[in-house]
Amino acid sequence: MQAKILLATKSAADLAEALAGSGLVPQDELAAAVAVAGDDAQVLAQQLLARKLLTRFQIVTLSQGKGSSLRIGNYDILDRLGAGGMGTVYKARHRRMKRVVALKVLSAAFSTNPTYLKRFQREVETIASLGHPNIVMAYDADEADIGHFLVMEFVDGRDFARCLEEEGVFSVFGAVQCVLQAARGLVYAHAQGIIHRDIKPHNLLLDSQGVVKITDLGLARLSRDAQSPQMTEITLAGGLIGTPDYMSPEQAVDSTTLDHLSDIYSLGCTLYYLIAGEPPYTGNTAMAILLKHRDAPIPSLAALRPEVPPALERLFHSMLAKQPEQRIQHMSEVVVELEAMAAQLDPEQVENHARDVTVDLSPLSRRGETALSNHGTLATNRPASPRTVLVVEPSRVQAAIIKGFLQASAFEVVATAANGKDALAAVHALRPRAVIAAMHLPDRNGLSLAEQIRSEIRRDAPGFVLITSESDDASSAELKQLNRVQSLAKPFTAQQLLETLNQVTGVSVALAPLPRPVDRSQRRVLIVDDSSTARMQVRAVLQELGFQYFLEDPDGAHAIVTAARECCDLIVTDYNMPLMNGRALVSYLKQNPATSAIPIIMVTTETEPRVLDPVRKLGVIAVVEKAFPAAVVGPLLDSLF
Repeated sequence: MQAKILLATKSAADLAEALAGSGLVPQDELAAAVAVAGDDAQVLAQQLLARKLLTRFQIVTLSQGKGSSLRIGNYDILDRLGAGGMGTVYKARHRRMKRVVALKVLSAAFSTNPTYLKRFQREVETIASLGHPNIVMAYDADEADIGHFLVMEFVDGRDFARCLEEEGVFSVFGAVQCVLQAARGLVYAHAQGIIHRDIKPHNLLLDSQGVVKITDLGLARLSRDAQSPQMTEITLAGGLIGTPDYMSPEQAVDSTTLDHLSDIYSLGCTLYYLIAGEPPYTGNTAMAILLKHRDAPIPSLAALRPEVPPALERLFHSMLAKQPEQRIQHMSEVVVELEAMAAQLDPEQVENHARDVTVDLSPLSRRGETALSNHGTLATNRPASPRTVLVVEPSRVQAAIIKGFLQASAFEVVATAANGKDALAAVHALRPRAVIAAMHLPDRNGLSLAEQIRSEIRRDAPGFVLITSESDDASSAELKQLNRVQSLAKPFTAQQLLETLNQVTGVSVALAPLPRPVDRSQRRVLIVDDSSTARMQVRAVLQELGFQYFLEDPDGAHAIVTAARECCDLIVTDYNMPLMNGRALVSYLKQNPATSAIPIIMVTTETEPRVLDPVRKLGVIAVVEKAFPAAVVGPLLDSLF
């Protein structure tokens, strides 16, 4: 039996009148519910709830005569999720798109305060600039009668604190997996110059699919604006920034000069909370807790949970070092170590057996926060293999072609990077046997990268294949001075690439027999574009390449339904669409386990890196110009099908 709904009226007529004025329920549906209820408001409410016409929150609000508060801009309010210092968060649904979102409304007390409005605007800009599966995504921001509001991705799940409250402490394996996902999101945020400053269990959400999402970036500081007088004013307006239970020692002293090392400390405190069930330091006052962060010994995870492996204990102590310079220096290093541990931990047996996980890690680059692009995140650390390869290529199309060629051999691509800085970090962390690099990288040329790797790794340095073009004038004398470095001119075949790799690695690997040709006519392609002409162009190119089975949608919102209903082998989507743009579509698909593995090609006229980089980092295999040239698309699809 359904629980009674606490209504402010007993009259069904009064409730029906409020409903009719709200426009939330179609008139015919309302009339049918009223006919069943008679004059009993409780029966009418239960009917509306059972037919899924309204939520319990909406019914109670309407009965109180506050129906006007259930519409904010283009959104219908479904429920109240919670409230914080700066505002209230609601669950809402777009009236036309029907997309369910989280809507954060700035508190009325702050709406007229210019300083707080600046802070709210900063939160909008901060979230809007990010696109990562482990960070809550922003969709919209606007102003209505109720005040300023931010529209964010709705996460169907619970924060870490509630998970622990309802189910108890996490398993060691579960804690490692959850903190690893949060670390991946923070690697991305730090690479954008954003420091969170309030990492804690309450700001980390675990959705129903097991995906961790970082939320509440309202305290984030854009590091590139650290010296801005306006930014200092905003930061100081709220006093002490952060939460004492998870706050680094330096954050309690001066929150305006923090860097990524403070987030590392807070994430370490969160790891302790998941395993121990409480923060690492407790006290009767905030000051007492802050002093313990500064002076008290770092507690032991293994003392509380003997099944904690020594490698995790060492990492935890490194994350909670009192002095920032003594901590593990980059969040990407945290990711590498946690990935290594996650690969070693047995989720079934780890709670009964302590294990000493030996991880052979060399320090990553100390030049600043290192983050591999999401078309190549750092893979699990593993012993050096004679057949492991790092691909360093800014072009996703070219990287996909190289990876496709190597799939037909015994060489294994352990990671890809888009620039020299990320490549250096990956080489130190993963120790691949060979590096395949483009001659032209965004931050240096391939030859200087090879020279630097040789100077930093004098023993067992990887072999090096430089991909060149006819216009390159790489000196053969310079190449000869570097041991096991060879150039390979474009265009090249899989056999030529393999022969060059054999030369620089000293191993002998042959191409596997070619598989039987794939019948592309049976592959399903979903084309998403609001222009019928553009859809026709994409379809014509794909037909020339052997595809025959097409599904089409004019917008990302429709495509989500199609992708959930149909089994798609490939999705080709536009960026600019009226209801849900391509970035939001890709983010949704990559976060959903049922669709995350579908390869996605973005077709767009956009050229701005600030627009396209977040899309690339979400995991599209390529961004292609609107003409959708077969010369570019063909080799890319050859590597996939």
